[in-house]
Amino acid sequence: MANDDLEDIGLAVEGAPLGRDPKWLPAVESFGEGFFFTFASSSLAQWLEAPGLKQRASMLDDGVSAWERARKKRGIAASRLSITERVRPEYVMAHSLAHALITEVALDCGYPASSLKERIYVSPRHPDEPPKVGILLYTASAGTQGTLGGLVEVTRRFDRVLPSALERLRLCSSDPVCADHVPAAADEDRALHGAACHGCLLIAETSCEARNLHLDRQ
Repeated sequence: MANDDLEDIGLAVEGAPLGRDPKWLPAVESFGEGFFFTFASSSLAQWLEAPGLKQRASMLDDGVSAWERARKKRGIAASRLSITERVRPEYVMAHSLAHALITEVALDCGYPASSLKERIYVSPRHPDEPPKVGILLYTASAGTQGTLGGLVEVTRRFDRVLPSALERLRLCSSDPVCADHVPAAADEDRALHGAACHGCLLIAETSCEARNLHLDRQ
């Protein structure tokens, strides 16, 4: 074949102008399955007042401050306002539990862990209202995952799945390094979580809504 035949072919195609006032938006409809659960507000409020929790939350907050300083030192705009509710201890707790459950549920129902996804719901704090937190674990993919009913069946065994997930968090293969991680002494994104690594809480980034940040086994 001559070299001239390998040259780009000029197609007489003109791009359509973008609509200034569109009346429709593209969308994709996915089918899948999942389960949603919430925490008892009274128990959650009591947990938030525990002295040990406040001490740990303060340590994680120091990490957020270190993250801000590190990014500003590199000339990157950074503010804890950009990560909004994710710095709150109830979000870190729910997010960490969601990751632990994704790993445990994958072992229990047989779905690949990378096909499972999370959604954490944390209501804004108001002085006269109890805290509200919920977790949705789901799958919605084009393959067979999400069509076999595996996640729905997990709810029938949730009283065993949840304790098993929590038990796995007691020890990490990277301990004591993982458990002794100090957020304020870490660089960049490592400052945004506590005891968490690839041996325990980190999962596929396609499954996580927060780029594997804001996690803490403790």
